[in-house]
Amino acid sequence: MKFRRPKGTLDSVPPESGHRQAARELFGRLCRLAGFQEIGTPTFEHTDVFIRSAGSGSDIVAKEMYSFKDRAGRDLTLRPEGTPGVVRAVLENGLRLPCRLFYAGAFFRYNQPQKGRCREFHQFGVEALGEASARTDAEVIRLGHEFFRHLGIADCRLVVNSIGCRDCRPGYHKLLVGYLNERRDRLCADCLVRLERNPLRVFDCKNETCHRALGAAPVPRLHLCPTCAEHFAAVLAELGRLELPFAVSDRLVRGLDYYNRTTFEYLSDALGAQDSLGGGGRYDYLVEEFGGPATPAVGFALGLERALLAVPAAPTAARLPLVFVVWLTEADIPQAQELLARLREADIPARIDYDASLPAHPKKLKHQVRTADAARARGCVIVGGEELGRGACGVKDLATGVQTEVPLTDVVERVRALLPTASA
Repeated sequence: MKFRRPKGTLDSVPPESGHRQAARELFGRLCRLAGFQEIGTPTFEHTDVFIRSAGSGSDIVAKEMYSFKDRAGRDLTLRPEGTPGVVRAVLENGLRLPCRLFYAGAFFRYNQPQKGRCREFHQFGVEALGEASARTDAEVIRLGHEFFRHLGIADCRLVVNSIGCRDCRPGYHKLLVGYLNERRDRLCADCLVRLERNPLRVFDCKNETCHRALGAAPVPRLHLCPTCAEHFAAVLAELGRLELPFAVSDRLVRGLDYYNRTTFEYLSDALGAQDSLGGGGRYDYLVEEFGGPATPAVGFALGLERALLAVPAAPTAARLPLVFVVWLTEADIPQAQELLARLREADIPARIDYDASLPAHPKKLKHQVRTADAARARGCVIVGGEELGRGACGVKDLATGVQTEVPLTDVVERVRALLPTASA
């Protein structure tokens, strides 16, 4: 084959495309129930949007962004994450604060492709802007956990931490830098750069030598100012009230420079070494960095590809909430089309096979049933013959093979009962 997809990308084909759509619809429904409204932002932004937010020393900016100049010489970047574009859009469009927003879309990072990690990937995310309460942190955290629970990821684990604020972080940074400077010879080249630009980021390093060097390093949670300590205690208390299991991870700092106070991550053993399903945290200074007013905010981003990898495998023979209207002779096609329209008006997914009328398919009925089976339809409504003369049709359950005669006046309700998810 001459053409193949680029390295680090995936095709979304049935039946997986249906799983993706179902996950997106589930996420949107849960977000709307929590008072979030959908927002869409461009696939590419001015490069400075991501440098300002992620930090020039972050791995995303230094190593992973797809950046380019357009024909007018503007510096643009395919979005590597969602929060900066949302903050820019809120300010540019003058959205009233506080506001709760959610998004879904494709994102891009140049990294080494592996299981659950692509160069083009898809994320779901939420942003609660203008809310400072620790209870909001817990509610946002719970929303992500509920999404994974509804997907069927039973082993989803939650870890949380606090990394402090502008008031307490400088003192902690001084302690951490002093500790790391004594062990510079044991740090990788990337961590030496992080040491100069954002020392907290050394906790993100995957190098085993660096991990050992950090064994006795001071951790931010033990050096919080009274206000941050109170906030984090309130987050943990609210998670307990919500009966949401969690563990505190002192080395959880997340990979972006704009986080402060609460950070959190969702993990699953089903993913192997790359066990993160997604995560987020509080970012109380980012709106201000973009030229807006001081605005507390908290959010998360969840990886769709990783989430689907962690979902228990569905039976390969599972049938879709879809019905085929099958006709016996070409004279029955108008009646079949009328019934097709009735089903669709009732929000029942329905198809008809017109190609069966072509000379290449002399066995009309057999061809239509084969087409329905290839589409993994749940059932067929068979129009024509003596049944049509009696004002009825046949309804066949393709999962069981059982066929019953149903009056045309009752066919929509009978098919709805056959496809209980069709009107969901």
